[in-house]
This record gives sequence, structure tokens and C-alpha cells, in this order.
Amino acid sequence: MIIQELNLNIRKLLSQNLGLNLREAEIESRFILEHALKVNHHYLIRNSDQLVEANKLKQVMKCVSDRLSHKPLAYIFKEWKFYDMKFYINSNVLIPRQDTELLVDLIIKEYDKQKKIDILDLGTGSGAIGIVLGNKFKNANILLSDISFNAIDIAKKNILRHKLKNISIIQSDWFTNIPKKKFEVIVSNPPYINKSDPHLQNKGLLYEPKDALVSEKEGYADILEIIKLSPRFLKPYGTLYIEHGYNQHEKIHQLFLEHNFIKIEQNEDLNGIIRTTSGKINI
Repeated sequence: MIIQELNLNIRKLLSQNLGLNLREAEIESRFILEHALKVNHHYLIRNSDQLVEANKLKQVMKCVSDRLSHKPLAYIFKEWKFYDMKFYINSNVLIPRQDTELLVDLIIKEYDKQKKIDILDLGTGSGAIGIVLGNKFKNANILLSDISFNAIDIAKKNILRHKLKNISIIQSDWFTNIPKKKFEVIVSNPPYINKSDPHLQNKGLLYEPKDALVSEKEGYADILEIIKLSPRFLKPYGTLYIEHGYNQHEKIHQLFLEHNFIKIEQNEDLNGIIRTTSGKINI
């Protein structure tokens, strides 16, 4: 089978079995072929009439089979791109999503990249947010934390992968084991989904760690703890940045006010939905 024919067959399978639209199926098929054949997009275009070797075809179809079981591509490939950097991923951590890049954008916009600042990434998972910030802020000291030792192992691999010397990592249940120091920036993408949310029945989400998705108190328990305790760990006029659910911005704005944050800002994701809130402490 030649590449072009294989590509068309994969698109058809993905569209019919996963309900993807034509554009989504086209993108996923390309990603699968690039990964399994170890080539880039230009190669696929230039060599569309090339015959796919039997062993390579077997690898391609294994990826397709996994995807048809609703397994996300990131877990099939065991890596994913976030902010143009590749991260090792497995089912012990959430898949870094494009919407979360907004948190990084906001911090880059606010702070001088040459300045020596202290940044804390709470609930780091794969380490994606903190590692991108460590790459952008070469003079910063970045501390990553996570409650999961499995997640910490993955984040350590990603720190080594990107050869960053300005990042350290510890195990901590939010602030429990954080050193008694203060930070210019605290950033977090915590669990914020209500355990009764019907979105949790999405077959792709079944592969992701539930503890990193779901929070008690209708999705607000972990966010509340972070907002409540962050002022103790922020330098004067330091900033807390949080990603949250699509319908949580009003209550979270109120929580920031109740815990004495000022200059509260809320920002929209790529779909025009408010998904991040930030604020500075007034001391």
C-alpha cells in the first residue's frame, strides 16, 4: 500500500469510528503516519506514491488500532508538544493542552525574561508549564511540585530531556512541603472538574488520571486551597495564575477578592471562554 492510499484509509477509519470531522481526521492521520514512519509532513507530501514497508505498515496500524479504542494520541506516541517543546507523557499525567499555553503567555507578557525571579508551578504533572517557563526565563529559579511520585518521575525525565539547570522538583500536596520562601509567581493548572460532570464520560478522558481532573466541592476544593494559601508564599505584589473550568470564572473571581487579591484579571482561551484568573497580593 502506498502512503497516499494508507492516509486516506486511516482518515476514513478515524472519521467513521471516532466521529471526527474531515479536518480532524486528516490531522490525526498525518500525526500517526509521521510518528510511525518517523518522517515529517513534507516527506509525506513528496513521497505520497511510495510503498509502505510491511513492518512499517504494522506499526502504523497498531497506532490506528489504539486510537480507535479512544486512546489519545499523546499516550500512543508517549510524547506531546506544548509551546513548541516536546514532553514525555504517559497515563500518570494529563496531556498538555494548547489552551494551557495561555498561562505561559500571560507570565511572559508580565515579567522581564532577563530578571532573576522565583516561580512555583503547583501540581506540575509532566512539568510542561514550569519547564517552558524555565526555558523562557533563563535566570529564574523554577520549583515544580506534585503530589504524585509517578508524575514527578515523568517531570524529572522532561527536565533532563530539555537540559535545564534552573529547575528543581519536590513532592508536595499543594503547599504542604513547599520551602518557607516566597515567589514572584505561583502558577497552577489544578483539578477543577466536578465529579458529577458528564464530560468525564468522554472516552478519551478515561485514559487520563482522574485525580488530576476531579476536585471535591463541585470542582472548587483544590482551587480554594491554592487561593487561600498562596498569599503566604508570594512576595509583595507577587502574582497567582490559575487555570479553571469554563463555567467557574465568576466564583473564582469572588474567591480572589475574598482572599485580598488585587489587580484581578481574567483571560479567554482560543474559543473566547474565560479559562484563567490571576491576581496580585496587596502587601
